[in-house]
Order: sequence, then C-alpha cells, then structure tokens
Amino acid sequence: MVKSVKNPADANTQSDFNLQGKILALVIASGVGLLIAGCTTPPAKPVKQTYSSFDLPSEHVPPDKAANGLIDFQGVPLDQVLQIYQALSGRTVIRGPLPAVNIIFRSKTPLSRVEALQMLDTVLAQNGIAMVLAGDKAVKAVPASQAVGESPPEITLPWQLLPESGSCMSRTVRVQHFKPSEAVPVLQPLSKLPNSILAIDGEHLLILRDYSANIRQELRLLETLEKDQSKK
Repeated sequence: MVKSVKNPADANTQSDFNLQGKILALVIASGVGLLIAGCTTPPAKPVKQTYSSFDLPSEHVPPDKAANGLIDFQGVPLDQVLQIYQALSGRTVIRGPLPAVNIIFRSKTPLSRVEALQMLDTVLAQNGIAMVLAGDKAVKAVPASQAVGESPPEITLPWQLLPESGSCMSRTVRVQHFKPSEAVPVLQPLSKLPNSILAIDGEHLLILRDYSANIRQELRLLETLEKDQSKK
C-alpha cells in the first residue's frame, strides 16, 4: 500500500486559501451589515395627537379630514363654542373670565379640522377672545387684550405657510441691515394686539406677538426691507 505524502507547500497553499476565505467572508458579512444599516428606515416622526391652527398636513396620519364639514353658528353661546373647539383640537380649553358673547358664523365650504380651528380662532378674535396654545395638550381662552401677556407660542414656519387667521403666536426675528427700533413705526400699522412689537437693538432682535395673519404680513415686509437695505 502506498501512503500519500502531503507536500508542505500544498499545505501552506491550503492554509492560505482558508485564511483568504475567512477574510472574504468577514468582508462580505461586514458589507451586508453596512448595506442593511444603510437601508434601515429612519425612525418615524412622532404623529401629533392633538390639533392646532399651525399644524401641517404631514403632521397627522391619517390626513386631517376628521371634520370636513360646515360650521353653522347662529347665536351659539361662547361656552358651547369652546366645547366644540376642545373636541376639534383634542386639547383642554382653559378659561378664565370672558365676555358673555353669542357667536354668529357660517362657513360656505367644507373645512378640515385644522381649517375649522383657524376659522374659530378668527371668529373668536373678532369677538375679543384670543386662543393661546399652552404646550401640546391645552389652549387658553383669554380676553384679546391679555393675549400678549400669556406668552403665545413661538412659531417658526416660513411666513408663506402661516395661516391667515386670528391664531395667536410669537416670532423672534434677527435683523441685519437696520436697527430693530427703526422698523417698529413701519410695522405698527400692521399689528392688531396692543404692545405686540418689541425691539431689542443691542441684540438686533424684533419680537412679534400677534395674530398669525398680522405677523405673516409683518414678516413679509421685514423680508422686503432687508433685501432693499442690503443693496445699499
């Protein structure tokens, strides 16, 4: 019987093949891991559980179609209107002493939930009542004259996306090409609430606290002023 004798060189070659195979497997495994990591879906953005006049359609799943109806208030007492506001927004309405008013309003086209809140904000503002968001789960109903002192929420949407409604908000603007105090007389005719424009020259800041429709116009004007001044 003839014994087979292994060539040491062949053994080394086989060992090299085994080592290369392990390295290749490691590289493939690592590559697959990287591929999987790269394809992993990013965490979904938390869906809002409550609604406000500043919500975008993408912030609610399913889309905001819950109301999608008409509003017909013919002398409805304020208490009932605030109950409807609470149901639409999913927020607790916190109220203090308010004027005893009956609301008259009829919408001509179907409204989504957010659109209905924007309409209600506007109608209530016309009756001297401001709705001021308080965190994610509440909204305060206060006399309009007190709205600025209730610290309206800072809304950072571009002015083009701000609703043209009587929804209370604040916005901090940093100006570059002029003193903030110089802009106050120009902005004042566009404001609605008292003491709604605060200028801080040392920090180049304007703090606007008013209804969304008014701040929208003020931001648009400030953008134009900045562009004009930058050309000089």
